Amino acid sequence: MTSAKNQPFHGFSEDHQGVVRLPVRFFGDVLPLIEDLNQLRLLLYMFWHIEQQETKIRYFRWVDFVSDTLLCEMIIGEEALINALESLVSCGVVLKADLPWMNETYYFINGPQGRAAVSAIENGEWQSVNQERKPIQLTRQKPNIFKMYEENIGPITPLMADVLKQDELTYPDVWISDAIEIAVTRNARNWKYIQAILNRWQSEGRGHEQNRRDNSQDPESYRKSWLGDE
Repeated sequence: MTSAKNQPFHGFSEDHQGVVRLPVRFFGDVLPLIEDLNQLRLLLYMFWHIEQQETKIRYFRWVDFVSDTLLCEMIIGEEALINALESLVSCGVVLKADLPWMNETYYFINGPQGRAAVSAIENGEWQSVNQERKPIQLTRQKPNIFKMYEENIGPITPLMADVLKQDELTYPDVWISDAIEIAVTRNARNWKYIQAILNRWQSEGRGHEQNRRDNSQDPESYRKSWLGDE
């Protein structure tokens, strides 16, 4: 199965909810300090995460990072994550404060609130944060089969809506997205063609796809083989 990491991005939706604010100085002052992709990914993640926090004081702990599966997929390995975090601390973009009496380390984005929190910790004025925080983790938006159909094939009839609902229950989301992409690439924009791809993947496995592609130099012959006309 093709990994989600390698899937092409199909564009933002009008109904995409939420925005993440970045300070203007991020582009002129912070970006030049970024030395590798892991630093950038982690910092953008922190700006996203802080927008989701509902507590009065917004901060990060190590567990907030390592418990997010998608973040760990992007920054492979705990050592890489530690290095990215410490490098952001070293260049002053992120502030770090140890709380020995809590056996905890807090991280803050270097803004007014973050500086005030670190100052309070250093001066012994910090009060334990007793507010319960809900887990905040990245999730991949599930592809919408109806939207993909309308964008790549055409209007949905009531009968086709029933077919799409059933196929959505039958096949993995990423298979449907990949099959639509193949159909569009080969200018075969009809659902029977897409179903033929999905049926073949289900019966033979995704690994046979490349063999079939390599064994057919004639696009029309390849098209017929998917549709079962041979």
